[in-house]
Amino acid sequence: MATTLRFMQISDLHLDSSLAGGRLGYPPDKRERLNHDMARALVRAVGMAREAEVDVILIPGDAWDDESVNLQTAVQFFEVLAKAAPIPVIITPGNHDPYYVFSYYNPAFYQDKTGYAHPPNVTIITSPEITRVQVPQLSGVYFYGCCFTENRPRRDRILRSVKAGTEDGLHVLLLHGSQDDGVAPNPDALATAPFTAAELLECGFDYAALGHYHRYSDIRDSSSGNIRAAYGGIPVARGLDEMGDHFVLFGEIERGGVRPDGLIQEYVDVRHIKRLPVKIDRTVMTTLELESRISAALREAGATADDIVYVVLEGYTHPEISSFAIDRDWCNRQCFHLVIDQSRLSPDYGDLDAESASDKHVEGRFNQRMLELLSAAGDDPRKHRLIQMARTIGLDALHGREVKPRNVY
Repeated sequence: MATTLRFMQISDLHLDSSLAGGRLGYPPDKRERLNHDMARALVRAVGMAREAEVDVILIPGDAWDDESVNLQTAVQFFEVLAKAAPIPVIITPGNHDPYYVFSYYNPAFYQDKTGYAHPPNVTIITSPEITRVQVPQLSGVYFYGCCFTENRPRRDRILRSVKAGTEDGLHVLLLHGSQDDGVAPNPDALATAPFTAAELLECGFDYAALGHYHRYSDIRDSSSGNIRAAYGGIPVARGLDEMGDHFVLFGEIERGGVRPDGLIQEYVDVRHIKRLPVKIDRTVMTTLELESRISAALREAGATADDIVYVVLEGYTHPEISSFAIDRDWCNRQCFHLVIDQSRLSPDYGDLDAESASDKHVEGRFNQRMLELLSAAGDDPRKHRLIQMARTIGLDALHGREVKPRNVY
């Protein structure tokens, strides 16, 4: 009878993601590189699992993006998992890699397409309701999970009325869903198969391997302090909502959970995503000077050649400079992918004061009116900001510049 279970947990790889949207704007060659990174992360993780001699590999969903995954990627995915043998692998398909008749998770469809069966060490839970499975080499360990059958949110509170078995041994849940109480690690993630920490703890599982959120978080037993559930997060960063460290989880489950010092985070990603604000003023009048300031900021932030950096320029420019023409080759020499956002820059039209408002021309009279409105606004910071913005937009028009919403400070 098993009293402990050593595991590796990996989810949300999103193999073959399109990566075409978002503010990072990856070109095709870098989208391809990132998808290769995701595939290699699985290879590294499985190799680490073999070296650690874990008892099981847990994959709670979103291994690939079903809309864009190709046959070659699916075959490679199962070939990599086959190399983990004799370590068993348990998979619960998520909302991005649902189980249905034309899914590569469907053994009949996969064999028809490839001529091969799924690896014998891989178990895919194909019930949309939480069900229990066992694998022969892990006596006394009971696995529970369910699958998504389409890439649409599930609104049912999936853990209500679910209970772990009463048999001696270990009871382990794999769940792809949204913890909707507390602070969500990724508040923009699609809310699907919602549950609360209390609902999960009430089920009585020793441990739940969670997928869907792209950052690490855990649920702990208030009495023992043990970890009863954890999101491993996405192992390879792709977007601005995935900044920080990314890893896979290694741990040892005992009756009543995983001891906090027994859950280890292992890195399989070579890149970090950073959002870096860079302040400039009207003295920056050339692209060379701007590049110099950005380079200094990258060094200070510790950005490496492998990193993805989103630079946000903040401040004011000379009124005659609307934007800077950045050399793409220069960007590529700084790091793996560098994006420079100039949308927060505003022209420096000087201070709004009585002296600047005294001019008899249209600009002076406009400034005078803005000064009157500013005085009438009192101490309301919101009104002050709106008036400053209105002034900037008005002066843009008077100076023949593009009229658009501006950031003011």
